[in-house]
Amino acid sequence: MAEEMVGVCPYCGRPFRLEPRSGGEGWAFCGEVCVNPAAIPTGARLQADQATMKFVDGNMKELTREEYQKLHGFDPLPVWKAIEKWREEQIQKWKA
Repeated sequence: MAEEMVGVCPYCGRPFRLEPRSGGEGWAFCGEVCVNPAAIPTGARLQADQATMKFVDGNMKELTREEYQKLHGFDPLPVWKAIEKWREEQIQKWKA
């Protein structure tokens, strides 16, 4: 069974799949995906007030949700949740 990642396209909002390249190394995006790699969230952290979340983009800029939306033009929260879900699935695979 081939391993794949699932995410949400930040521009059109459609779910997308990343599949391993048939040659072996690296990943290839599915054909219909319109993604700017620098816009994909690479991290998130909850502030000390427990109400404010900061997102880190591909350029390593730490931004609030509103700042992220202004800079990249989409809401990072659904994308980040899809990334977290995929990571949790990977952890569960390795536990077994």
